Amino acid sequence: MTSGRARTAGIVGAWVSAAACAAVLNAVHSPQPWVIGVGAAVGTLGSALSLRATTMLQTDESGGGRFDHVVPTTIRQLPSVTDYFTGRTDLFDHIRDLVLGPGLPRRWGRRARLRSAGQSGRLRVVMLSGRGGVGKTALAVRLGHALSTDFPDGQMYVDLRGASGSTPRAPADILAMLLRDLGVDPGAIPEDLDDRTRLFRSRTADLRLLIVLDNARDEAQVEPLLPGASTSLVIVTSRPRLSGLDGGTPFELGVLEHDQAVELLGKIAGFPRVTAEPEAASQIVRSCGLLPLAVRIAGARLAARPGWSLENFARRLDSQHRRLGELRAGRLDVRTSITVGYDAQPAVNQRAFMVLALFNAPTFSVLPLQAAMDCTRAQAEQSMDELAEAQMLEWLGHDAVGESVYRYHDLVRDYAVELLTGEGLGEEERQAALGRVVGYCLHLAERVERLVTPGSHRQTGVAPRWSAPHEGGGPDAEPLDDLQQLAAEYEFLLCAVREALDAGMTTAASELASLLVAYQDTRALWSDWEQTQYPVLAACRADGDELEAAVCLRDLAVLRRLQGRLSEAEQFGLDALAIFDRFGKLADTADCLSNLGWLYRVRGEHDLARVYLERALTVAEDYGIQRTRGWVLQMRADLEIDVGALDLALALLHQSRETFEAIGERRGLGWTLRITGDVYREQERYNQALAQYEAAADLMRTFDDRRGIARILDAIGALHQRMGQTEDALTYYEDSLAAFRQLGDRQWQAYTLGALASLHATAGDAAKSDSCRTEAAALLAGLSGVEGQRARRL
Repeated sequence: MTSGRARTAGIVGAWVSAAACAAVLNAVHSPQPWVIGVGAAVGTLGSALSLRATTMLQTDESGGGRFDHVVPTTIRQLPSVTDYFTGRTDLFDHIRDLVLGPGLPRRWGRRARLRSAGQSGRLRVVMLSGRGGVGKTALAVRLGHALSTDFPDGQMYVDLRGASGSTPRAPADILAMLLRDLGVDPGAIPEDLDDRTRLFRSRTADLRLLIVLDNARDEAQVEPLLPGASTSLVIVTSRPRLSGLDGGTPFELGVLEHDQAVELLGKIAGFPRVTAEPEAASQIVRSCGLLPLAVRIAGARLAARPGWSLENFARRLDSQHRRLGELRAGRLDVRTSITVGYDAQPAVNQRAFMVLALFNAPTFSVLPLQAAMDCTRAQAEQSMDELAEAQMLEWLGHDAVGESVYRYHDLVRDYAVELLTGEGLGEEERQAALGRVVGYCLHLAERVERLVTPGSHRQTGVAPRWSAPHEGGGPDAEPLDDLQQLAAEYEFLLCAVREALDAGMTTAASELASLLVAYQDTRALWSDWEQTQYPVLAACRADGDELEAAVCLRDLAVLRRLQGRLSEAEQFGLDALAIFDRFGKLADTADCLSNLGWLYRVRGEHDLARVYLERALTVAEDYGIQRTRGWVLQMRADLEIDVGALDLALALLHQSRETFEAIGERRGLGWTLRITGDVYREQERYNQALAQYEAAADLMRTFDDRRGIARILDAIGALHQRMGQTEDALTYYEDSLAAFRQLGDRQWQAYTLGALASLHATAGDAAKSDSCRTEAAALLAGLSGVEGQRARRL
């Protein structure tokens, strides 16, 4: 009897869902909405009867006919789970918990599941986005298999081809396929997209399906494919973030963690090989940018060549120019994956994508792109945003001045460089774009130098500047905005110096390197200062440009003096002085004289120091170089303090202060106030000394002058030591020592350790005193030209 009823229901279901539905829909050439609605309803009824019959036929005859699940036996379309799936455990568990709902068991009866889903009143749509090769499909398929028992009416899979390089599939065609899979007769499928969407939603209204829509291009492709009820789960993968898709929960996939990438390499290439060469394995996954697709390809290539060493393959991947060629195995190809995203971009974004590779900068804001494209800020922002949406760039957040910060993934950068050096951008256009970006960097650095060193004698440079047609901030912008912007863009400006040199733009590179010195000095960025100046000096000498070479020598002389490498500082300074003298560059001559005078004073050669400082002051006063005059007066005062002429020192400091105030040189004023505090300390006017130090510190904090602040901590420590306040003195000395260590200032570490040694000796702690003296002596021994130097005044 049961079998007979099932066969009867099957016949009725088949007739209703196919013949009757087709007859209704085919009765007219252009079906009216009411006809389609009737057809959909009839089709749904027939399908339900058909599915019921299928279940009845599959019922265990000895079980008495249970109907808990209606499971179409043909809809099991998920691809197999990859054997190499690695990582994403936390994300996997999180998504699964969100799908199943809190506080509910993973397995429950069909009616309970339908009630729970129906009560939510929303679609269940999981959106997985990320760049090509990051593992979106692998995660979607794994989720599908893990959740399959919770969606017993079928698991459907469709590749939308939105990121495959071929033409994306039209929603109407996909709906026709899905409806056929769900048992709708082909003849009953309407032609119109909206009609197909309504039929699909009616057809799936009471079903509990899991649908994976892989490689979606955009929201318009996905929207018609979503069921109309919340009883089903849809997992969508896409490169762009489908932020306009209603009812979805987005998840963006990044690259693997380092250890996960090594694990994936081991699964494919073999764990014994990875374990035997751990450093090479680590280098391989770093060259792959931790991208799962790239690591998978690297593992496949190693697995196919068991005789290869990982170290040799790591060396091959280390070359930027051949890396993408190495990351190809059969149908798997990183370059092809990136090309798909690039080809999908409009021409203006493709150009933006290329020109950003002009500079091998770790990060960049929209401002360099605006210069490279010579466009408005709005146009540059739009291109950057769209490239980030398409996963061609990574958005990292905002910098200190509120600018969005972006970067390439390493392999994407390799691809951009390939385009740039190929036929993607003509040589003339590339040079023009490079010149504008370097011009933007020069313009910014020049504004900051004028802010940090007002009254500078520097003339407008030869290399062309570029400024944005509509710069932000307006006339009421705070003056420190430029300083903060340079701090945010600093790494990019260093890259600009290197790229300008590589492009043969020596003059521009030299000017930019010199303009950065003011900023590098305030923050004691001595390593950057050195690494920037030496290549520029070599290029200037190779070009025979003596004056630009002299500028580099002068700047390097200052650097070496600050580092305590006094012999080198003296030689650089004398070489620069000779060139400036010969060319009659008096302002530069005054700079060199003042630096040499300070150097000789540090070395304890007071008579020679006085000669050079007097010459510098004469040149500065004769030619109205006010900033240099202010600094030389300050240096002269320092010299007079050393020999005990305190009243003369105060008079010189008063003149220095007036000069700096007249030109608005606040950083120089801060140093003058600090030295004034030293005079008051020597005169035992302790409260006045402390007031000067605190005022100086306020000014130095304005410019983030870390070296100046560390020196003030030392000075306050010496003040407390003179006042017999040992504990306070120790605190300030130790704070300043930590600051000098962080700055890498070995010279002032040694001086501070000497002060601590004296303080510990006075306190009766001979062991600590000896330890400080030993460390100080070792630091000074590593510096050149300080032999026989007297202990410095703090």
